Amino acid sequence: MSDKNNMDKDAYIKQLEDRIIQLETRIEELERLLGMNSRNSSKPPSSDPPGMSNEQPRHRRKKRGARNGHQPHLRELMPEKFVKKHIYLKPQACTCGSTNLEETDQEPLRHQVVDIPPIEPQVTEYVQHLFRCKDCGELIYQPLSDDVKRKHFGPGVLAIVAVLTGMLNISKRKALAMMNQFFSVPMSLGGLSNCEAQLVNALELPYKEVAQHVRVQQAAHADETGWPRGNRQKGWLWTLCCGTSAFFMVHAHRGQDAAQKLLGTFAGVLHCDRWSGYNCFDGLRQLCWAHLKRDFKALSERKGTIGEIGEELFQLAKHILSLRKRVRDGTLTWQTFQRRMEPLMKRTEKLLARGANCGQSLSGRCRRILNSKQHLWTFVQDARIEPTNNLAERIVRQGVLWRKGSFGTQSERGGHYVERILTVCATCRLQGRSVIEYLRDVCHCHLNDIAVPSLINPEGGLNNSA
Repeated sequence: MSDKNNMDKDAYIKQLEDRIIQLETRIEELERLLGMNSRNSSKPPSSDPPGMSNEQPRHRRKKRGARNGHQPHLRELMPEKFVKKHIYLKPQACTCGSTNLEETDQEPLRHQVVDIPPIEPQVTEYVQHLFRCKDCGELIYQPLSDDVKRKHFGPGVLAIVAVLTGMLNISKRKALAMMNQFFSVPMSLGGLSNCEAQLVNALELPYKEVAQHVRVQQAAHADETGWPRGNRQKGWLWTLCCGTSAFFMVHAHRGQDAAQKLLGTFAGVLHCDRWSGYNCFDGLRQLCWAHLKRDFKALSERKGTIGEIGEELFQLAKHILSLRKRVRDGTLTWQTFQRRMEPLMKRTEKLLARGANCGQSLSGRCRRILNSKQHLWTFVQDARIEPTNNLAERIVRQGVLWRKGSFGTQSERGGHYVERILTVCATCRLQGRSVIEYLRDVCHCHLNDIAVPSLINPEGGLNNSA
């Protein structure tokens, strides 16, 4: 009887020990999830808790304000053509009290006060006079042409609507208030939506042109983010960009079919993260080392062997990115960089192999990175390839801000508007062009059945990266 009780106690103790191990594993995983932030995961910095300390020591942080010896940026005077009124000031007496003054040849000092008068819209009215036929008595009038019939707002109104809703991401009701009150343009929500519909048609050819241009580059950056669609359906906003152009795509899925549609005929070097959707691309890829650095940071925060491996990988990632930055700013030659990278590459892969076989949690992350090692070092073989995907991260940020302030899109036409206006805004920004001027030109040409201007900068060439 005693032996049986001892066996029952041993089994019960073993059961409790197994339960403790399960609970400790669960607690460790929950602590990992609770400790996720923008430095050790893909979470945005806006999700970080308040008061989170900066990664750099206080003595290494940049001070606010201008540096010593910094050249001041003074406000430049506007051209004379904008000056509508001059007020001439002449001194009457010197600071010493003397009134014995004479004119000099010195250039006068100038101070300008800039203001904007109330904006008044320019209205073109078509007056159709009625005439009566003396023979049949019918009333007749000169019909409007087809291009006039479809015009309710001119290119300036369409361009402002595009800037308000597409570039500044103002809600439709706030944009409507701006049009009615600030620009004195009578418009309804339906009229605002019709303006967006006209912009969809006007930007169709420039959008296709940019997509084709990016797909023939030697290198491009891809990224994606969530984008809600109608009826609470989940969707995704994708982008593919190079140093001079960027285009967007709204798609219902995030898988390989969507990635294939985004890439199309692209055959250059693809910068991306480790998302499996990009596995459909069988060409050269460069995994983002900014993402890898965050992965290694997450590993370094764990206990045991995996934490030690993660800390060394994290330091290696910082050193590698620092060397590549020196190549970019000209303080390190390309040959020296490649020579220094050889032991770093071997050490990184060796550590990943150790982490993949250590049997601890998150060892699978090391295993997945190691399985993609052929995409880790493309930037070491070609000086034109960047080690990060920061360009696409910056480009897609505009879509993220739009998504956070809206409910996404409710129709297919709305998705096309998002794709095309974001494409125009991002491409103009990359080329240093005025968004409002380009939109005005495009809308003018579209309303008058003229070929729309190109969105591709002819001097951009085949710019590979940021």
